[in-house]
Parts: sequence; structure tokens; C-alpha cells
Amino acid sequence: MSVNNVMTKEVISLRSTSTVKDAWLTMMEADISGAPVVDDTGSIMGVVSLTDIFREVVERVQKARSLRETTMQIEDAAALEKEEIREMSIAIRAVTELKVADILPKEQKLLTLSPDDSLDRAIHLIAEHGINRLPVVRGTQVVGIITRQDIIWSIAGKGGKSNE
Repeated sequence: MSVNNVMTKEVISLRSTSTVKDAWLTMMEADISGAPVVDDTGSIMGVVSLTDIFREVVERVQKARSLRETTMQIEDAAALEKEEIREMSIAIRAVTELKVADILPKEQKLLTLSPDDSLDRAIHLIAEHGINRLPVVRGTQVVGIITRQDIIWSIAGKGGKSNE
């Protein structure tokens, strides 16, 4: 069976120039946890997930905490909690103002499939790299996406979410 038989063809892609806030809202509204990122010509640049957004927030919170712990002494538990909430709010705001391109995982190799690739190849790549989704491309243009869920539905003999 080929990837073309299993992939989702109506792909929600995120623009690299969009803000993280807009990308986050798009993913939440579409009930997806990640999406391909494309440039202004529609060429794939990478894949971003909610985990990538959360990782950025956590890194900023950890930096703020480290700075606070070396520069401030807060004894009062209520004051400390208030400061932690402030730090988190600042981190979330800073991340949501970034461009999607700014949070693309730099260390992650861009893995893609062709519509003609086998489902076995998709399963192998997803398992080997511990990822949840693979964009399907023709050249540099995204024509589909295949997720772990798509594969499970295929193995179960269902046609996807619409057949529930």
C-alpha cells in the first residue's frame, strides 16, 4: 500500500512568517498537534508541533527562574508564586510573538515522503525517528501528511476519522 492511499490530503500548513500565536491557535482550532511549515512560495521548511512551542516556553521559564534564584531572595511563598506566574506569563508572551521559523527545531533533519512511497517506509521512518507525522511532498510542495493515527486507522481497516 502506498502513502497516497493513507495520507491526509487536506493539509493545514503554517507559514514560516506567521507568529507562533497564530500557529498555536490554528493548530488548536483544527485539533492537530503539529503541521508542516512552508515559506512564502509554499516550499516546505520543516514541521512544528505544540511540543516545540511548549519547549520554547519552558526554556524561557527556566532561564528566568535561574536568573531569579541568583539575583533575588524571595522568602514569602505567596510572593514567590506570584513571581513564578509573572515569569511564565512573560515567557508565553515572548514565545507567541516569535515567528514560526524561529522555533523550527534546528537539530531535527527534515524527513518527508513521496505519495508513491510505501506505507512500510512511513512506518519505519516514524518509528525510527520517534516522530508523530511526516509531510508528503512532490518536489518541495506539501501534498499531504501522514500521521501515526492515519497508519493506525489504515491497519485497523478504517478509512480515517470520518468513518468513526
